[in-house]
Amino acid sequence: MATTILGRLLPTRLLYHEDAYMKEFNAKVLSVQKPNGQYKIILDQTAFYPMGGGQPADTGTIKGENGEAIVKDVRMENQFAVHIADEMKGRIEGGENVEGAIDWNRRYTLMCNHTLAHLMAEAVRKVTGKDVEVVSSGLDVDKARLDLAYDGSLGPIFPEIQEAANSIVRESMPVEIKNMPREEAVEYVARFHESLKTLPAHVKSVRIVEIKNWHACACGGTHVRSTGEIGVVEVLRRMSKGKGVERIEFRAKMS
Repeated sequence: MATTILGRLLPTRLLYHEDAYMKEFNAKVLSVQKPNGQYKIILDQTAFYPMGGGQPADTGTIKGENGEAIVKDVRMENQFAVHIADEMKGRIEGGENVEGAIDWNRRYTLMCNHTLAHLMAEAVRKVTGKDVEVVSSGLDVDKARLDLAYDGSLGPIFPEIQEAANSIVRESMPVEIKNMPREEAVEYVARFHESLKTLPAHVKSVRIVEIKNWHACACGGTHVRSTGEIGVVEVLRRMSKGKGVERIEFRAKMS
């Protein structure tokens, strides 16, 4: 049976956008539902990242006075972050205050791989000397990938790409978050061979993630503060995804 606090219209406050290094947080439960055997918990604020933009959702726990939920997935629904749990120990109810904790080791690895994916896009462009377009991307704990519009094989230049990426890691370049109007953002990311063509037209304020003086693009994900946190870049493999599309896989090896 759903327990809901009525009269709350504000969307979930996304704490991970305010501090991507927040591991634990306090919140109030707005709603608890159990459709199809899974618990769906909505909080007034959360540090859990919901799946999106190629980045997997965070996992962790939500603890109340009389219960604990094991969060396995998080999704955005109508501007609310919905925490999905297969398991509930005890009971969590609407209106109570709870403590959330994310699986930090998992999140931090994803942050490093996500920042690395941005870094690698520009590393490929620098080595090839071409404005290579990123067709799609994906992240996981053990690796990240980029699908690139490129004729030929990137395999022979892997050592050069890896060295270009590692050079930026060694420089510990700062990673900055900026918000700007869409019109300004279009021109800003174009300087880094990026565009906003996949961003929905209704989005008027754009969140930009920039590796200082190296790469910038629109992104809602979580990132490290400096490229130095990535550790060492390891390029894993390439494969053809069809005519004119190359996939490369890589990972951050943190110290």
